[in-house]
Amino acid sequence: MEGAVVEVLTTTPQGGFNPKPIAFLDRDGVINIGSPNYINSPDELVLLEGAAAAIGELKRNGYHICIVTNQSAISRGLWGPKQIEKIHQKMQEMILEIDNDAVIDLIITCPHRQMDRCNCRKPMPGMLYLGESYFRHNLVLNKGLNIDVKIPNEAVKVNWWKDKPQASNEHDLIVGDRKSDLGAGWARGIRLFKVNPNLGLAQVVSRAINQQDKGDNFQPVR
Repeated sequence: MEGAVVEVLTTTPQGGFNPKPIAFLDRDGVINIGSPNYINSPDELVLLEGAAAAIGELKRNGYHICIVTNQSAISRGLWGPKQIEKIHQKMQEMILEIDNDAVIDLIITCPHRQMDRCNCRKPMPGMLYLGESYFRHNLVLNKGLNIDVKIPNEAVKVNWWKDKPQASNEHDLIVGDRKSDLGAGWARGIRLFKVNPNLGLAQVVSRAINQQDKGDNFQPVR
């Protein structure tokens, strides 16, 4: 598989630029408790305290919610796209039980290992490119599971030594617990928020919805 796995949970109107801001959220350590051995089944999912309500708060403030997650277990042959779809269906159910507004719109998964040199694994910005393309540029995807969605090489050409690029929407943001998350967001010019993986999204949601907050400083190579 060369491309990403994309799950469309809600449909967005097609036909022109969508001005709503996008909140790109890492998954493990931001929404749920991570594991060094992966989250291998829905039964292993444990939400971080306050994460569901934080997603709901982002939605109430007008954000699209797009999860972007590296999951190399797929390329390692531990399980496939259908299993991660089951995991994410359970995650959305658990979140909605806590906050009815906390609807996830899109989940994009990189299935590759670092050695695969793909266009989607963070810190490469390919998954964020797909999210923007879906919400703003009429990328056609089926409702539900889309497997092997390609990312053009041009979309991930980044000069890490230059100044941070300009975002297509100044209020877009990414929340993650690793430098790779911040790197992907930096490459798209968006606001960056780093969290403690034991605290997750709830740690920064009040900052994220404050559109005067420019996010955390980050230099990818300096």
